[in-house]
Amino acid sequence: MLAYPWAYPGPPRPSRAARTLPRKSRNHFLGQLTFGEERGQGQCLVFESMLEYNTALQLIYRPGVVDVIDQQGPVVFAKASGKRGTHYLDYVAVERAGRRTGVVVKPAYHAMRPAFRLEVARIAAAATPSVVDRVVIVTERSIDRQRLARYSQFHAARFAQPEYDAALEQVVDRGVDPVSIRDLLLRTGVGPAGFHAALRSIRYGRLQTIEPGLVKMSSIVHSTGLR
Repeated sequence: MLAYPWAYPGPPRPSRAARTLPRKSRNHFLGQLTFGEERGQGQCLVFESMLEYNTALQLIYRPGVVDVIDQQGPVVFAKASGKRGTHYLDYVAVERAGRRTGVVVKPAYHAMRPAFRLEVARIAAAATPSVVDRVVIVTERSIDRQRLARYSQFHAARFAQPEYDAALEQVVDRGVDPVSIRDLLLRTGVGPAGFHAALRSIRYGRLQTIEPGLVKMSSIVHSTGLR
């Protein structure tokens, strides 16, 4: 059996939020996550609700997204009353091709209000193209539960395990016909402790699952040919 080495990338970089978030108030909480440790030093990102946390995971692990920046702005816009308004986008998702998407996170009951949607339209008009290329509204109805389950696993498995990763890559590079993750890990010699290495291979497209959603030891995977 191999050792169980976690690759520690050092302390994460601080949040890039452009505004100071309230640390304590009624009916409000503040949290922080880190991401990107699999590429080296992690990055802190703040959130103010469970919906914002779930949205962050959906963005961070969405294929094609290379960075997610929290609380960006201020976007200065004209309100319906004619007065000057300012707004901070909850997130800006940056895609590999360069497109920047500003994300406004709100519960569905709030997001459906005509006045709110009109205000977001005004914010979008002011923010594009200088701050972002487009603005979208995300509610709990936007969250795909199957993807969220898998992205939560990817998040838990973001710390590299060099020996396990290398052992699995050697087998995957030779080609893997459909097989359960349990049997694949036994074949590599690392056993169940290599489950996170399998999750990382799925995330980076080296392994593909037959079914969507939560990945289990019994999940069937096969190699894709990517290296």
